[in-house]
Amino acid sequence: MCHRYLSEVVFNKSPLIVTDYPKDIKAFYMRVNDDNQTVAAMDLLVPKVGELIGGSQREERTEVLTRRMIDSGLNPDDYWWYLDLRRYGSVPHSGFGLGFERLVQFSTGVENIRDVIPFPRYPSHCKF
Repeated sequence: MCHRYLSEVVFNKSPLIVTDYPKDIKAFYMRVNDDNQTVAAMDLLVPKVGELIGGSQREERTEVLTRRMIDSGLNPDDYWWYLDLRRYGSVPHSGFGLGFERLVQFSTGVENIRDVIPFPRYPSHCKF
């Protein structure tokens, strides 16, 4: 709800981009900024929906990544493959995602996101 509050109330029903979130509320794989308090992340917030697009730079420094895993309550041994990807198979990079249903909701003005999901998902629907 705070995303919607920012775009609907504080910024008077306007889209906005929020950057440099506090590191303690974001995922371990987001790159820690030089201030050691925030991460290199951004969200595009829009009225009536909230976050439409989210993105971040990925942490490429293995020692920082390992420390973030531990600080997040994760065992780095369980993520050996991820650490190896950073060590041997990657370059510094970023990623983002756009929520398709949120885009449809924003574009059409439909109030409830459940009304724009083409294939509803609910418990026990998929039999595996």
